[in-house]
Amino acid sequence: MKAKSINIDSNKQEIDDTIPGFPISCYYNKFTADTYDYIDWHWHIKFQLCLTTHGTVVWNTESHKTLIPTGEGIFINSQQVHMAKPFDKEAAFFCLDISPDFLCPEKEAPFYRKNIQPILEESCLDQKKITRQTPQGIEILSLLSQMTAAFELKSDGYEFDLLSGIFKLWKNLRIYLDSDIKNIPGPEDDRFKKMLLYLQENYSAEFNLDDIAGHIGLSRSECCRYFKKKSGQTISDYLRQYRIRKSLGLLTESDISISQIAQSCGFSNQSYYTKEFRRVTGTTPKQYRLQKEIAQAR
Repeated sequence: MKAKSINIDSNKQEIDDTIPGFPISCYYNKFTADTYDYIDWHWHIKFQLCLTTHGTVVWNTESHKTLIPTGEGIFINSQQVHMAKPFDKEAAFFCLDISPDFLCPEKEAPFYRKNIQPILEESCLDQKKITRQTPQGIEILSLLSQMTAAFELKSDGYEFDLLSGIFKLWKNLRIYLDSDIKNIPGPEDDRFKKMLLYLQENYSAEFNLDDIAGHIGLSRSECCRYFKKKSGQTISDYLRQYRIRKSLGLLTESDISISQIAQSCGFSNQSYYTKEFRRVTGTTPKQYRLQKEIAQAR
């Protein structure tokens, strides 16, 4: 169990890497035994368009779980909490992150109000699967495929090919999303994001369900039901796995004792930490550290 390392700020917003001086972000994500098993819950201001290039990718947002096979894509709206993992053991996808300001920096302009603001304001439009069932879907996937090839080859001036494709993409995407925007109910609250932030910021400390429930203004039982509905996990399962993921880096990148790591990651004692670590990873913390040391020495 290995999560992709994501560069995030204090609010758990992703700070993505870009081509130096380039106004959009382009990159590959590859789920393999040698890279990572999933991309944990996070969010970002930029719109995201992804094309699955290998296998099938499972995307989770607050309201949906969607499988995107090879050749199909997905749109993730701005500021929507999401995560991704492979359906099988391996998968890969090409990703574009596009800032709303890049599409139009003038928020009072008619172009912005017509083509960008309606999508931004529909917070329930968390994601949209892109298939070949409409002319716009076909065009979007074709453009994403062309941009994937350009990014991979990196021929002289390929950046211009990427930039020219962005506005063609958005023209078709705006039409593709039109019916969803018109039929979407009022926006949901941001409690799920608040819960994730609370758990991730306080994972190393002692807290209880009352603390979490009070933080987001729900009863204990409703708090549990809400988190399970949104994430597919119980709060305790998510927190346990998050604490173990945090401990992986300490095991491989420091000489801190295992008992100290257990304490710093929120486990009451080393014995409980070892038990849960084995349950999640199939090995003990000591064995995991030794395996990584051997691998790095080769």
